[in-house]
Amino acid sequence: MLLDKLGKELLFFDGGMGTLLQKEGLQPGELPENWNIEKKDVIRSIHRNYYEAGSNILLTNTFGANAVKYHDQAYTLKQIVNAAVENVKSVVEDAIVALDVGPTGKLLKPMGDLEFEEAYEAFKEVMIYGAQAGVDLIHIETMSDTYELKAAVLAAKEESELPVFATVTLDEKGKMLTGGNVESVTALLEGLGVDVIGLNCGLGPVQLLPLIRRMVEIASVPVMVNPNAGL
Repeated sequence: MLLDKLGKELLFFDGGMGTLLQKEGLQPGELPENWNIEKKDVIRSIHRNYYEAGSNILLTNTFGANAVKYHDQAYTLKQIVNAAVENVKSVVEDAIVALDVGPTGKLLKPMGDLEFEEAYEAFKEVMIYGAQAGVDLIHIETMSDTYELKAAVLAAKEESELPVFATVTLDEKGKMLTGGNVESVTALLEGLGVDVIGLNCGLGPVQLLPLIRRMVEIASVPVMVNPNAGL
């Protein structure tokens, strides 16, 4: 069982999806999540290659799949999520499948124009579809606003009984876009009952190392790190 492994052994996630899709011809402005349906063979090949390279946990190709972005597209959000989960499950039977959830792409009020309740509802929908499709955990990533992060985590915790992993993006000064730091993010996520917390994207391994060390020092839950290959 996944929760029994946390903090007791090293688990390896897969790597970037978007960069590989760009190599396969993904165009600027094109929604990569549509490839779950339109070019599923490409997506499945990427999942298979990551698994064969040693990944224990495979992320669905759903980083940008939320109700804010998928409200007037060729496919419904449910179709996208179902196809994304099926693409992982069809090629790897014993991998851990993680529903990948990124930010909405909009800032919440008062810095932006998105209401907290709107963000919550947008995340709620994708959490429900992911749980129904049979994912093993919810992976919230690349959050740069603690308010939006809270909306995503609450949606995951209240709309499913799945383990929740959450990672944020910090700049070289160790700050989120809206000012949060390692200490405040750790306190927030632990208070919300997240199972695994961590840092991802933005910085390379060298830049993230002191920040993740600090998180390990103060966190009482397992920690994950997913750096860029570099800046």
